[in-house]
Amino acid sequence: MSISPLPLESALAWSGHLRRRLQARPELADWLQQHAARAIDATQIQGWFDQLAASPRPLSVEVARRALRQLRERVFLLLIVRDLGGQAPLEEVVHAMSELADLAVAVTYESVAADMMQAHGLPRDADGQPQEMLIVGMGKLGGQELNVSSDIDLVMLYGDEGETDGPRRISNHEFYGRLTRRMMPVLSEQDADGRVFRTDLRLRPDGDAGPLAWSLDAFEHYLIGQGREWERYAWLKARLLPGQAFPGSHRRNQAQQLESLRTPFVYRKYFDFDTLAALRALRERIRLDWQRRALARQGMDCANNIKLGEGGIREIEFVVQLSQLVRGGRMPALQQRGLLPALRAERLAGLVPEEDAQRLEAAYRFLRRTEHALQYREDEQTHLLPEPGPQREALAQALGYAPQAFEDELAGHREFVSQTFRNAFRLAGMGEEEPPRAGPLADADEQLERRIAQGFGDQAEALRQRADSLLTSHRIRSLPDSSRRRVDALLPAAIDAAAQTGSPLEAATRLFDLIEAIAQRSAYLALLAEYPDTLARVARMVAASPWAAQCLTQHPLLLDSLIDWRTLFEPLDFAQVARQLSADLQACRLPDGTPDIERRMNLMRDVQRQASFQLLAQDLEGRLTVEALADQLSALADLLLAETIRQVWPLVNRLPQAEPKLAIIAYGKLGGKELGYASDLDLVLMFDDEREDAAEVYAKLTRRMTSWLSTMTSSGRLYEVDLRLRPDGDAGLLAVSLEAFEQYQRHHAWPWEHQALTRARYAAGDTDVGAAFERIRADILVMPRDPAALRKEVLAMREKISAGHPNRSELFDLKHDRGGMVDVEFVTQYLVLCHAGQHRVLVHNLGNIALLRLAGEAGLIPAGHALAAGDAYRTLRRIQHQMRLKGMDRARVPPEDLQDERATVLALWQAVFGDDVPPAGIAA
Repeated sequence: MSISPLPLESALAWSGHLRRRLQARPELADWLQQHAARAIDATQIQGWFDQLAASPRPLSVEVARRALRQLRERVFLLLIVRDLGGQAPLEEVVHAMSELADLAVAVTYESVAADMMQAHGLPRDADGQPQEMLIVGMGKLGGQELNVSSDIDLVMLYGDEGETDGPRRISNHEFYGRLTRRMMPVLSEQDADGRVFRTDLRLRPDGDAGPLAWSLDAFEHYLIGQGREWERYAWLKARLLPGQAFPGSHRRNQAQQLESLRTPFVYRKYFDFDTLAALRALRERIRLDWQRRALARQGMDCANNIKLGEGGIREIEFVVQLSQLVRGGRMPALQQRGLLPALRAERLAGLVPEEDAQRLEAAYRFLRRTEHALQYREDEQTHLLPEPGPQREALAQALGYAPQAFEDELAGHREFVSQTFRNAFRLAGMGEEEPPRAGPLADADEQLERRIAQGFGDQAEALRQRADSLLTSHRIRSLPDSSRRRVDALLPAAIDAAAQTGSPLEAATRLFDLIEAIAQRSAYLALLAEYPDTLARVARMVAASPWAAQCLTQHPLLLDSLIDWRTLFEPLDFAQVARQLSADLQACRLPDGTPDIERRMNLMRDVQRQASFQLLAQDLEGRLTVEALADQLSALADLLLAETIRQVWPLVNRLPQAEPKLAIIAYGKLGGKELGYASDLDLVLMFDDEREDAAEVYAKLTRRMTSWLSTMTSSGRLYEVDLRLRPDGDAGLLAVSLEAFEQYQRHHAWPWEHQALTRARYAAGDTDVGAAFERIRADILVMPRDPAALRKEVLAMREKISAGHPNRSELFDLKHDRGGMVDVEFVTQYLVLCHAGQHRVLVHNLGNIALLRLAGEAGLIPAGHALAAGDAYRTLRRIQHQMRLKGMDRARVPPEDLQDERATVLALWQAVFGDDVPPAGIAA
């Protein structure tokens, strides 16, 4: 689009309003030419107003009224010139109008309040403190994206009830009501100087039927008891406008109280699936609204209304805000008031595909700029395109388009927006457009009895007893009638879903446990009752794994993930998870702007649960090997450890701009990338920092990080942490310096600590410290050792491990018995410590299977033994994992089940250590 060299001439060619105003006030032409080259910002708007008012605030009502109208005219005319001249981007236009509205409301409030105080005094609370009126901008004003001829939607609130302290005392409620009534004409009445903004107060609680101003207590009770879904939609953009009329008022505290009410009302952690019907109804109302208007105008509105018509601005707003309402409670980065920032946040979160987000943004910009051009013509609040003809062509020319190019771009944008709007719920991750509806219900008890009798045969009595126990439990009996009816409808459906699994009784019993656990949360009862496909998926998961059933029962938030089943099978994008987690954590702030520590801790736990659940779903479907699963769980832990450092460091550091020179070293399962769903983390925290208080600061950091990871919050625990593998164990320092660690490993460490070092790796934190640790580790592992002495130490440690895990059963313990997983791990560690000096490839922390293969290729053990033992180890891990998923604490099987694998491991042991091995377990 070309930029006109004469923006004023370009604007005059389109805007009749501009021509008339310059004819009436020729001096404005010079003023416009003087300012047309510079972007409009808040500082300029304030400066122009001060010149026009020419007196200090608070102004008299008449001075404020006149100056605001003159200011609005200047800003509006200058926007016409800059926008139609191609010099003002959308952001400048909408921000300028929003800044103008903020200033207008604040000045009007201050001037009217000052006038009223002369008669009534200051409104005070019960403690005698003056109270401000809180003026909330709704809609586009709240989002700071006001159009150029927009109404402004306002809601008036105040703190506590009380009364004024002047000669004619009145209640606060009456004072703020009168104040609101007197403000409206100052802003919206038309006079010789025009108007400032048309105002609308109908978005307040109870609309026109409610009081003009509400106390925060009354507002809170309204939101809790009567707040509806469309009001969540309306309050999403709500923003407290500036303005302070009463010296000494506690406006900041009132503002924080207001935000603490708004945020949980709009953004709910547990999305209530009952609200989907309300949101679908809202979408349908939007669609029917333009149809009704179209009929009233013989089709013109449908085709020409770029706001309310098909493929218009309102549909873009709904698409973006739906995702915010659905997911904003759990993804704080989506809690944006502006539409474009919200759309970008959804794109970064992976909720909207990159191309779709770009096309929606392009459509929004095009439609908003067209909307502004329509309003520039006669300063009217219109969204109607002219009928095809000369005026439509003039519009295209004003926007810098050839007529046909304008029509083609308009049609392309509207078609894409319309299609996206029709698919809004699928785009928001809410699955199909409408949940299937069950037919009329017969008597619930009869249905339940019939389903049990038909589907469970000899097991019917056991299930019948569990159903009776559930229905007579306190949780169910104390439910409100609506939730109880939903449970009655859900139980037969659960029986049907369980009957379709491979373990019907187990599935039904676990589903009943889940229903009892979530009975007090109508959101999840609604999800399972109204989405049969989701119920069937849950049934399959709990039938396959009692551990999965336990996860869902303890953390029903995970049920949300089952709505769009396809996303569960997508590979985890750890870079995306990290970016989104960082953005969401940054957005978790208290109303005063300080970090909300508890919410951040809960968010990290929720993310860990959700990611682990996604891996669990893939695991149960056989889409991940045990090794791949362990790699993914280990990568997730690394990511969360890195984020923990970033979150905790500001809480302990007092040096400006100082960065933590600390690395987290993972040992054990995390070190070997063999992490399971519920594994502890064996960690050593290591620093290399010359600051004088380094030891104290990093010890404090370690304590805070351990607390951050392991504290039980309302969302559970992130990880259990074990720091006992640090130098000197429990007697040692919580965080060890790099130098001290190296000295300890070289001169004081026990052989078993060098065994542990074979599975250690840098996991998170400062990369330089991590690289230094890896160098130290390599140097320690290649140190020369006496094979015989090392063999003696390793065997002694193996005997000690066996003694600590006695097996008195007739079953084979896959991990600890002779021929089990620990034998493979000890052999591998011995080979690394004994031969890494001559075979440096063994230094790398590649896992037991790869290291055995490399040892075989190097001739350290028979190659056949190495490969066979690796396969046996893989099989043992897989079966152990399967048994854990089935809820078994100990992985033990009949000895004959894994006879070949045990024999292979024992053959490897004998090849490395010979026959002189202490007896352990059933293989003795």
